[in-house]
Amino acid sequence: MSLDRLQSFCLVAEAGGVTKAAKGDAARQSQFSRQIKELEEFFGVELMRRSGRGVALTEAGRRLHALAREHFAALGDFKADCAAEPLRLTVAAGDSLLQWVLLPRLATVQERLPGVSLRLLNLPTVEIASGLADGTLDFGLLRADAVAENVRQTALGGLEFALFVPAKLLPAGSERTLSAKEVRQVPMATLEGEGAFRRELDRLARRAKAAFNVRLEVASFPLAARAVRSGAFAAVLPGVAREEFRGLEVQETSPVWLKPLSRPMALAWNPRLARVRPGLAKAIPVLTELGRIEAA
Repeated sequence: MSLDRLQSFCLVAEAGGVTKAAKGDAARQSQFSRQIKELEEFFGVELMRRSGRGVALTEAGRRLHALAREHFAALGDFKADCAAEPLRLTVAAGDSLLQWVLLPRLATVQERLPGVSLRLLNLPTVEIASGLADGTLDFGLLRADAVAENVRQTALGGLEFALFVPAKLLPAGSERTLSAKEVRQVPMATLEGEGAFRRELDRLARRAKAAFNVRLEVASFPLAARAVRSGAFAAVLPGVAREEFRGLEVQETSPVWLKPLSRPMALAWNPRLARVRPGLAKAIPVLTELGRIEAA
């Protein structure tokens, strides 16, 4: 066993295959395969199995990967400290929380954590949950109910949704809460595809007899917000998007039928990493405070 072999094992595990980890280099591919075989001989267990065109970790492989990641992270912190370099922390969240919760508060993060360098990743919830569980991510902002059992979390508040409508699109005489008929008349921008959010939103709209007049499909909530800013579309967005429309003639409405979309959010981290990385542990209260979602 050696650190070099363990590092190769981690690279292959995180890439999902020897070929992907080697990035087309035949010599490295052969080296990775040999080193993983040597690790398996050392521990006396199978660590990886072929899965399609890649590999999948066995239970023993997952345990070894978690242990190796923790120690490499701790060694990385030690090296940075010896070189007087910033501590690097990786924080993953969806685009909405990055754009409207974290990015506006980065100056405060720098003040509170002056020796820290942040790496922000825009990832879907399932990848954040997986990365936290296996130790490849330091922190994640995600739905509280998506956090794995071996991951710690602290509440950030509820993420609620509202309908944002440019004033010029509002039906004459409409009030703060639009009727189902009025909603059907407004051109809408919404998320493309058939993801969980889109399916649930469409289901709630049909139940309320407020089926949307979809005229634009986009890849993210921030893009939908830009569409609202154009004045040509309305959109259902997280409430934290309201800062996008400050000073603009955009009405925020909160139909009762949107309430089921609300979800509790959390800052989550792997406690095993926090035990071996003191800097990560110190960042938890700061990121918890700055990640809180403010109610309207």
